[in-house]
Amino acid sequence: MNNVSSIKPYLIRAVHEWCINNGYCPYISALEDGCSGIPAELFKNKEIILNISSQSVNDLQIDNEIIQFITRFNGVPKKIRIMIAAVSAIFARESGQGLTFIPEINTGWTEGSYIDDSILQKDQALSVEGKQRDKAFLKIVK
Repeated sequence: MNNVSSIKPYLIRAVHEWCINNGYCPYISALEDGCSGIPAELFKNKEIILNISSQSVNDLQIDNEIIQFITRFNGVPKKIRIMIAAVSAIFARESGQGLTFIPEINTGWTEGSYIDDSILQKDQALSVEGKQRDKAFLKIVK
């Protein structure tokens, strides 16, 4: 089983496709350390949640190492690159259904660290139960 590729990019692509096929808006959550092209002031607690629907981004590519696309911040087009290792979740805005991941990049978190879920907008349905990083899962919040 040497040289087995990570399942994570395949799952990200699958949830993205599922969102599109069902008319949902796909969102991803990623850690700042694995992102480039995103204005620093948009990160909250070193994490960001981005809409990656076709209405919000152009030239979306999700390969086995990088998610890249072009989007606008304050009207200025930017090329965004997000390491797959930095992605902590992909989910549908409307239903909250999706997947969470433990990021594989150095985040400065240590065993027993907690997630600050205040980064989530009140209309987003992603929630972390119990707030322990190693026990994260999606929950629909009504």
